[in-house]
Amino acid sequence: MKSNALFEALIATAVDGIVVIDARGTVQIYNAACERLFGYAPDEVIGHNVKMLMPRPYRTEHDEYLANYRRSKEKRIIGIGREVLGRRKDATTFPMYLSVGEGRSSEQAFFVGIIHDLSALRSEKSERAALDRQLANIVESSEDIILSKTLDGVVTSWNAAAERIFGYTAQEIIGRSIAIIIPPDRLAEEEEILKRIRAGEQIKHYETVRRRKDGGEVAVSLTISPVRDAAGKIIGASKIARDVTERQRAEAKAANLRAELFHASRLSAMGRMTAAIAHEVNQPLTAVTNYVNAAKRLLAALEGGAAVSNAREMMEKAVAQTLRAGSIIRNLRDFAEKRDSVREVHDLNGVVEEAVALGLAGAAEANATIRANLGPDLPPVLIDKIQIQQVVLNLIRNSVEAMADSARREIAVSTGTDGPDFVAITIADTGPGLPEEIAARLFQPFTTTKDQGMGIGLNICRSIVEDHGGQIWLMPDVEQGATFRIQLPLAGLAEEAP
Repeated sequence: MKSNALFEALIATAVDGIVVIDARGTVQIYNAACERLFGYAPDEVIGHNVKMLMPRPYRTEHDEYLANYRRSKEKRIIGIGREVLGRRKDATTFPMYLSVGEGRSSEQAFFVGIIHDLSALRSEKSERAALDRQLANIVESSEDIILSKTLDGVVTSWNAAAERIFGYTAQEIIGRSIAIIIPPDRLAEEEEILKRIRAGEQIKHYETVRRRKDGGEVAVSLTISPVRDAAGKIIGASKIARDVTERQRAEAKAANLRAELFHASRLSAMGRMTAAIAHEVNQPLTAVTNYVNAAKRLLAALEGGAAVSNAREMMEKAVAQTLRAGSIIRNLRDFAEKRDSVREVHDLNGVVEEAVALGLAGAAEANATIRANLGPDLPPVLIDKIQIQQVVLNLIRNSVEAMADSARREIAVSTGTDGPDFVAITIADTGPGLPEEIAARLFQPFTTTKDQGMGIGLNICRSIVEDHGGQIWLMPDVEQGATFRIQLPLAGLAEEAP
């Protein structure tokens, strides 16, 4: 291939723009890549001054630069290369890297410019910078603690949430050991964490305790990930920490309330059972007393004798012990039925909300949902809070168990006024409902639809509600599931009740 043909092929197929100008700046060669870059056709450029491809101030300086070079041979760009701006036909500009080389032909100097478009690179850098700014804004505005550290535990970044929660400013802690926020008895945790990070492991939702600047402690949930450099080498760790102090307090409060409700429920159940058993046992004891007295009278009619006398004496002792047992049973029943109840004025919605919160755990395990629709501005009620929550929680649990085989498992708990003198709680489920024969005697003792149920829960619920001057009933003619309604008197009416 001839050299001219090779040169022309090189110029035509070059990815970068190639412009050749003479010593006065007139364009001699303008390749296809230049046409794509600048938008000018070759015949619009060749024979014209190359400064037409330059924006200001390059355009006004270029001729003087060439003249100065011809006089002094001082190079500013020739043989060096630099980033400049190119000007398109539509007057827009784009960043480019310009390399200029000098050559001679027949004692005439010419200059070859190689133009590499930097638009994509600049755009990529701009996008990366924008993403970096966005990420920085997210980090700074996050409610969670976000920090980074070296593999030696030295803090390298510290966001606003970390400042707010731990009390240290970024200036105070960056460059210091993370151990400053770790209680002394938990320093071994940090060593184990860094060991796992060096091994490339990510640690998720690790709950522990960290120390604030004022010495107080804060419960946190940590997620820690390795930080790698461009070569993939682990050089540090990033950490997201969430303050879970309030959540743990709420869980502890819920657990205490749950335990209190469970204890009250057991005491109430025992009391009601004791009263029921005492009532039932007292009847046969009375019958035994009557039979023994009758036997005494029969013995009294017989002729005397040692055997008859002894028998009468035994009968008298049996009567005495039977009467004593009956007295004990009556006292036990009276004690069970007259136990103290702590009643105070409460906001019914708050009482129901706590009961629903306790029921949510069991509902979630059974894949059921609870929706609360609490009426606004309800008048206050005078109630034993624990007992009423016991009733609501018992009905929620019954609904959860009743819906075990239902495709749709939803419980709706609502509150509202019920006429001028009462407020009401309604608990509805999407279970199978209750058979008519069960519904008719639902609140009687030992009535149950459960295989292992005792059948006293609803009886206890009714006793509690009635003790408060209210009523509880199963709503009739419900299309799906079972709906219970609890009616309670307002505080003033409850105080007047006997």
